[in-house]
Amino acid sequence: MAKMSYKVPTSIARSFLDHEITLSKGGWAAKPSPIKQLLFFGGGFLALLWVTTSTFISSAGPVFITLFVIWGLAVIVYFGGMTKTKELRAMNVPALLAYAPKGARHVYTRRSSNPSDFYSIVGIDGIDEDGRIHFSDGGEGQVYLVVGSASYLLFDEDRIGILDRVDAFWRKVDTTCEWSTITTKEPQRIYHQVANLENRNQALQVRDPDLIELQNEQYAILTQHVGGKFTSIHQYLLLKGKSADALRRGHTALQAEVEGSALMIKDATVLDRDEAEPMLRVFYQGIDDELLSLKASLS
Repeated sequence: MAKMSYKVPTSIARSFLDHEITLSKGGWAAKPSPIKQLLFFGGGFLALLWVTTSTFISSAGPVFITLFVIWGLAVIVYFGGMTKTKELRAMNVPALLAYAPKGARHVYTRRSSNPSDFYSIVGIDGIDEDGRIHFSDGGEGQVYLVVGSASYLLFDEDRIGILDRVDAFWRKVDTTCEWSTITTKEPQRIYHQVANLENRNQALQVRDPDLIELQNEQYAILTQHVGGKFTSIHQYLLLKGKSADALRRGHTALQAEVEGSALMIKDATVLDRDEAEPMLRVFYQGIDDELLSLKASLS
């Protein structure tokens, strides 16, 4: 039976320092705090006390010492705060220092530039013709265009059935394969419409100028308006296995789910290299540049 509400389960990678304790039953201390946060506060206060009493700060005037203590307490409270992922803000300081230099915030992609920086961001060695992605960490992946069943117009019975099906599916998924859902807003796909229009053009027996002009007008509407100006939401599923065998098991589980029921996933289409590259290009090239390149290719 579907639950009325869900929560993020506790990570199994927790250590002793991640356990939460409550200092009192009322007031601000009633909120549970991890042990690592309490140790950070205690160590920070002791370090601040030592700096103000045993260093050159102790020889300064009372006003300066007071301002320094206020500043130190503010720093300790801020960096001792918790993020949404239950990590101390102080843990983000090394990443912030690594990001601070200007050279770390710009990646050059010229042909004459060192490709190591860009390669470290992409992490993809290559894509086979059938769409198989080879990652730099040794994993292999495949991208699928998926269609789900979620809607605001669902009846309660359908909603409960979908939630139960999704809950049962994730309980049996192999952990050696990552399942990443990617949602993008892209121009509407017009490949089938253009192909159908071309088939009609090839099957046209009477080459009447008016019919040819009508087909050219329909082609211009498809390529310049429907496929260029109007965007729609597309959802993709990226399976990344630690090995080829792990990816095969993930593909088998996905195929069994699609064939067994349409509650979770109605349809899943494997993307080849020509279809997977434009989807991945959005993350590195940008949406605006992607639209411009698409319009250029259509024209």
